[in-house]
Amino acid sequence: MRKFHALFAGSGGLYDAIVPTSTQESALRAAKNKIRDHLLRGIEAASMDILGLPQKVSPRFKTQGSWAYRACVQPAQPTQEMDWDYGVYLPVDAWEDAATPRVAASAYFDLVERLLKELCEQEGWHPGKNKPRCIRVHVGQGAHIDVALYAAPKEKFLQVNDRHVEYADMQKAMDGALNRQLLAEAYEFEPEQDWDDFDDFMVATRDGTWERSDAEAIARWFRDQADTQGDQLRRCWRYLKAWRDMQWETNGPSSVLLMLAATRHFAKWPARDDRTLADVAYAIAEAVLHDYHEEGIDADHNFNRMDPKGRLDAHQRLTQLATTLRQAMTEPGLDKLAVLAALRGHFGARLPHREADIVDDHPADRIRATPAREVIAPKVNSSYAG
Repeated sequence: MRKFHALFAGSGGLYDAIVPTSTQESALRAAKNKIRDHLLRGIEAASMDILGLPQKVSPRFKTQGSWAYRACVQPAQPTQEMDWDYGVYLPVDAWEDAATPRVAASAYFDLVERLLKELCEQEGWHPGKNKPRCIRVHVGQGAHIDVALYAAPKEKFLQVNDRHVEYADMQKAMDGALNRQLLAEAYEFEPEQDWDDFDDFMVATRDGTWERSDAEAIARWFRDQADTQGDQLRRCWRYLKAWRDMQWETNGPSSVLLMLAATRHFAKWPARDDRTLADVAYAIAEAVLHDYHEEGIDADHNFNRMDPKGRLDAHQRLTQLATTLRQAMTEPGLDKLAVLAALRGHFGARLPHREADIVDDHPADRIRATPAREVIAPKVNSSYAG
């Protein structure tokens, strides 16, 4: 057998080419912070007159989606963009029938959309197309930020933020003055926040309704799996996202579907990302043909949103990917240049053209480090995006 792990995870390999650069991350983070600061001021000022709350409130903010997973990838095609999912959380102490916030979802959505349009004019950004559960802002070439709006029971909201207020107070004592930047940072949830108690947050929709949502359900589930399986699982998911972006300019399997299916079928092969990816691609090819449910998150929710034609297309392309990977490993007589051409046909020029990275494997590489295992996680009923 042969191996070509270095084409994926070696120095200058595919993984290095698809992970966002520090410059890209800094630019996105700076844009996110501008959004946070603008919304903090605007929502505070409008919380009584426009939102109808009994007193002025300050929202809290949290990074979600691929940046929370540490799994964002650079775009593969000029029309694609990196995205930063950002949640705005509003404390609500009055709920209708213990189920729906009294603050109007439409007023909340309209206010934040207006504030973001103001910021777009100031920064030279552009509002994105209307989306049902978030507001998109294009913040520069190849990047956008999706802002989703949440409400939480006041007592739970305050419980989440106690330690952040304490942190801000500590900074005040150390620095002698608490500026708005420190205050805003104190309002932003840390990634390791425990969300087990927050199963009754609501997300505002563009049509003026509230939907029950735990934005952290999938992130918490994936963090649990990644903590157990290690970085190879995250790399495998990133390879699949990069492959998907190369194969489809738009559409294709969603990032969430690829993550859930990759995690379910993942088996660790140390220093063999090529073999891990081949196994996962083969299993996902079958999975994308059907509705997809994850017992550990929500047994009733179908994470495969593709129509029958899209499912068949994804199945065929994933099958071709798995076949290419397996043939490259198991057919030593296959010309290395032909292997590279086939792999680059799936992943594009970001996979390096290096014959030296295709080598005979060692018998020790053939021993599976860990057996396949069942993925177990807490059950949380939620609504999802992605």
